[in-house]
Amino acid sequence: MLTEGPASVVATNGGHTSYQLDGAGPPVVLVHGLQVGQELFDRLRRHLLSSFTVITYDQRDRGKSAFAGDPYTIDDLADDLAELITALGYQRAHVLGTSYGGMVAQVFALRHPDRLDRLVLGATGQSPPDPDRLPENARALLVALETGDTTRAETLLRQMAPAVGRHDRRLDVVEAGAAQGRALSRRFAATQGFDTRGRLGSVTARTLVVHGREDPAVRWEDVLAMTAEIPRASMLLIEGAGHAWENERAEFAAAMLAGFLADP
Repeated sequence: MLTEGPASVVATNGGHTSYQLDGAGPPVVLVHGLQVGQELFDRLRRHLLSSFTVITYDQRDRGKSAFAGDPYTIDDLADDLAELITALGYQRAHVLGTSYGGMVAQVFALRHPDRLDRLVLGATGQSPPDPDRLPENARALLVALETGDTTRAETLLRQMAPAVGRHDRRLDVVEAGAAQGRALSRRFAATQGFDTRGRLGSVTARTLVVHGREDPAVRWEDVLAMTAEIPRASMLLIEGAGHAWENERAEFAAAMLAGFLADP
């Protein structure tokens, strides 16, 4: 196994992926959302380290990962994840994806079932968000991302996920400049072909679907539909949490996740 420390890089799928690996036990890969890189999980990971080898990484156009500036899809991001697991010397791993990362995790489960142990899907759905069906702040965030208005996007993100905003002022979305705008646009564009409705019935891994009761971005009906479609899925509804459940209720969420992942 590779154990180089908290700031390492491996070659994956034609690029280089920055990752952090800590802890001991079965490997758990945490897959971050649209705007924030692997630092999203700084709070959650410390509650998991005593029982698991926790792996976080920066997807394309986030953090210190480096790929060519070409368009890509959620399928490509799922393949990046598979190559990361291989590069770190593991045959299989638990995978937790939240929000945008939940999209990546779903496609990973479909494209690489042999690399997946257990699956956790948080604050996510099976298709790109429909702006007309979202709360006003979530709809405004999508518009800001599409138009490259990073200042407006950063303000809205802090309103929707205040725990993340307080936790780390290094949010990539606040970085000014055309390059960062193009990066965000590529990430947002990758969702446009994403749709797993009617496909998740083939997922054989035991799955936990996590949802914050106050989540303004993901509809409860969509979460129920996704859970019902996955044969071996159960649901965890977290009170007092919204879209940023992994930060707002980090200790509680980690305890629930550890129980699920360790259950025989």
